[in-house]
Amino acid sequence: MGYFHPLLVHLPIGFLLLAILMDLLAYRSAFVQYRAAVPSTLFLGFVAALLSCGTGYLLANSGDYEPTSLQTHQQAGWIVAGASGVLWLLSGVFFRKQSQSGSRWMSALLLALGGVIAYTGHQGGSLTHGSDYLSWRAANETEKPIRRVTVVDSAALELPKVNPDLPLEVDLKAVEQLRKLGFNVRYMLKRPVMLDITLPAQAGKSAAEIMPDLQAVAPSIVWLNLSDNGFSEKDLTWLKACQNLEKLKLAKNPVGDGILEILTGLKHLEAVNLNETELSEPGADRLKKAGINRVYVWRLKK
Repeated sequence: MGYFHPLLVHLPIGFLLLAILMDLLAYRSAFVQYRAAVPSTLFLGFVAALLSCGTGYLLANSGDYEPTSLQTHQQAGWIVAGASGVLWLLSGVFFRKQSQSGSRWMSALLLALGGVIAYTGHQGGSLTHGSDYLSWRAANETEKPIRRVTVVDSAALELPKVNPDLPLEVDLKAVEQLRKLGFNVRYMLKRPVMLDITLPAQAGKSAAEIMPDLQAVAPSIVWLNLSDNGFSEKDLTWLKACQNLEKLKLAKNPVGDGILEILTGLKHLEAVNLNETELSEPGADRLKKAGINRVYVWRLKK
């Protein structure tokens, strides 16, 4: 559901900016009737903002974003949602009275809301495109020279490469057993088999309970999420069998430096999330130098 955030985030922006526009236009006698539509438009923006914040929270749990910028963007988003809700409630009072002073106060508050929307959007853009996405340098880097393209036979095109070590089949019984244990198992590709496996947070499953079925499908696991389930590095020795693992999330687990030996032995590992674990700072530095592209180690306990 978190991946709906980029879609839903445009709805509150549109509704709330429309409410601001109608409020300002209503100062002209030709558009005074627009003012009556402002409360309902604010309400739609408020509901859309709540949906956007909810899906944004789910997307943030993926661990693929810089924590400080993410926190700023989240806080600003909730402020937009809360402020739009408050302004919706206040707008009925102001518009019922039809007082000029009240309308001016409302307009000032709406313009302030517009400023917060702009700031929130800017933080979101920084998260997804980098903090310098509006800079002259970034703009120049995106400009590419026009060049002639020769159309060739499609049979001669090189197809995207898939890890050749991935197995072509998987133990279907083990997959079904994992689902019965509460795992979310998604096929990213069926031939070769690429699995995305998630154990919901605080699922209450012991390592001994889940290890046999995970080991049975280990060569096919490409993405794995075991966050917030109380596993230590001693519970995760079976990860050595996940030689095709590319993305691993172990946030909020009591894992320490003992996990380094396991992770550095996974040759295809590209991203690992160890936020809020017991990994030491030297251990985190060692992991960053091990050739893993993205290492998340926010709020280490040591």
